[in-house]
Amino acid sequence: MGTAAAAQERISHWPISRLDVAGAFGDIGVLFPIALALITLNHLNPTAVFLTAGLTYILAGRYFQIPIPVQPFKAVAAIALALSLKPSEIASAGLLMGILLALVGLTNVAGWLARLFSRPIVRGIQLGLGMLLALEGLRMIFGPKSEMVFPGPGTIQGWMLGMAGAALLMLFLRSRRFPAALALLAAGVALGVMAHFTAVKELRLGPLPLEILHPRIPELRRVLLLLVVPQFALTFGNSIVATEETARILYGEQARRVTAKALSLSIGVTNLISGMLISAPTCHGSGGVTAHYKFGGRTQKSNYIIGSCCLLLALFGRSAATLLVLIPTAILGVFLAFVGIQHATYIRDILRRPPALAVALLVGFVSLATTNLTYGFLAGFGLEGIFLLLRRHAAQIGP
Repeated sequence: MGTAAAAQERISHWPISRLDVAGAFGDIGVLFPIALALITLNHLNPTAVFLTAGLTYILAGRYFQIPIPVQPFKAVAAIALALSLKPSEIASAGLLMGILLALVGLTNVAGWLARLFSRPIVRGIQLGLGMLLALEGLRMIFGPKSEMVFPGPGTIQGWMLGMAGAALLMLFLRSRRFPAALALLAAGVALGVMAHFTAVKELRLGPLPLEILHPRIPELRRVLLLLVVPQFALTFGNSIVATEETARILYGEQARRVTAKALSLSIGVTNLISGMLISAPTCHGSGGVTAHYKFGGRTQKSNYIIGSCCLLLALFGRSAATLLVLIPTAILGVFLAFVGIQHATYIRDILRRPPALAVALLVGFVSLATTNLTYGFLAGFGLEGIFLLLRRHAAQIGP
């Protein structure tokens, strides 16, 4: 047996492949920036945030048997950051969402609600989310916080890092020996260590103590309207219906456990736990499924890897935020922009169906214009209703 064949034989017996590892980090452009913002600006406990995220990643991988993402609730995070909400308010929103989605899953309402989301609506959700992710990625690349300051050479602008990162991604995109996500992440961390070497030396292990939420009626009433109502439509449309559809497209029969009911229960139960631990509420997301897949994730091992990394971050407690700073913002932006572009292309299967395409485009562009997928859903539902009335009218008139 030749040297190359022998090496391939050894690799084939390894329990974890390079692509498992690469796929594990495909969605860090969503998870890490939002988690870091909630920790630093809203003072969430980093140990609680990464402990619950890590356990959710591992348990979701174990049940669904494919790489399933874990992401903070985007609407909740955006409002919480804008209004500087307290950790207990954020956790209370997660607790209410957990109760609501657990009930939806247990009572089979999930299947009924899912039927309201036609394929054009789902494709529009995927298009809108893809464009929003790509736009946010560009903001991270070109924004004022994207530049890196090095002790010796000076400052490197974010757009330079972004262009170099994109070139590196394209160079290794089809490589199985050196997966693109690992090459990009390794280059980013190397730059981060060079720029923040002093902070690296001050890293300390030591988890922070966990606290238990004591729900208060006034707080629950406030976050119900402020956070839960705007989040529910987004969660059900993207994290349940579009996630089920995306998993089916990419993984086929392997994704048979990824159903609306199972996703509702998964998100519901995990948020009941994270809410009681005053952690960040989380969901699954169709964009994250694309992210893990496009960077190489094919089995639940990717979930185990990123979940274990989150648990390790939980052990660092206050130092977890310092560790995340080692990944340059512009590099995270490259991850995000790439995933967004890939996610938006699911619309291709309805390009030759003008009415369906019109609905999907309306959902997508309204979502982009308002930066709110809920408005996109409503616009799409309205246009589908108009098309339905026109078809009925045409049928009544006859040939």
